[in-house]
Amino acid sequence: MTFLAPSSLGPFASAYPLSPAMLKHSLVDQPLLSLDALAKAALELPPQYVERRISNAANGGEFAMDRSDDADAASVIQSIGTSGNWVMLRFVEQLPAYRELLERLMDEIGPSIFPATGKGLTVRGFIFISSPGTLTPFHFDCEYNILFQIAGDKQFATYQPIPPWLPLERHEDYHGGGNNMLPWNDAYEAEANIHTLRPGDALFVPYASPHWVKAGAEPSVSLSITWQSEWSQSVGDALQINPMLRRCGLPTGAIPTWPKVPKWRSLGCRVARKAGLL
Repeated sequence: MTFLAPSSLGPFASAYPLSPAMLKHSLVDQPLLSLDALAKAALELPPQYVERRISNAANGGEFAMDRSDDADAASVIQSIGTSGNWVMLRFVEQLPAYRELLERLMDEIGPSIFPATGKGLTVRGFIFISSPGTLTPFHFDCEYNILFQIAGDKQFATYQPIPPWLPLERHEDYHGGGNNMLPWNDAYEAEANIHTLRPGDALFVPYASPHWVKAGAEPSVSLSITWQSEWSQSVGDALQINPMLRRCGLPTGAIPTWPKVPKWRSLGCRVARKAGLL
């Protein structure tokens, strides 16, 4: 049995890696993605990979960890309809059953991505369980991502990974150990590319594409599978070494657009890393 509708893989392959693309999937009734199974997974994962945050954040505001009571993440997941929380299970590939699920998905995705960016590297899995109305504020992720909507609906707004939405200094700061949240301007709302996701829908989000996400009137469950390519890893290296190059009075150049590779900066970053300079 396949999870992705074959009819949606062609349009995805045509859009990849630079443009968002909608897909169809059959994961809605997958037992591993039920609230009971996710509550169990929250107990099995190491605590540092289970995040519980507020549901009423604002774009450009703090997406704070929720420590308002002593409830554990498993019980919050079970009561997600009323708990007013956003819970993320991070790196679920640590659990064998979820790792197998991700591997099956990558087997289906692989033929669509390989001609453009090669084999998917550093595959990771994230599961988001959101109370009604949860806003995940404006941010970016330095991976390729397909988000599978399992329960509830979401408005997923994407932007191009360029200024003003993604300033160079924010991109560099992230690779130097900073966070991935982005400053917000109310004018951005009208410029969003809005994707409506319902159970059975999936969305490919390009590398570093800024986005915000708003859950609908029902509790939401989403599975995200992310991966890297040799190109995305080289861009990360170049951005990490840029500040050091500037301090030395050396040129940094612009962020290369795919498929251009910053090979010298990437190589320099790896050498600097081995030498303990980064």
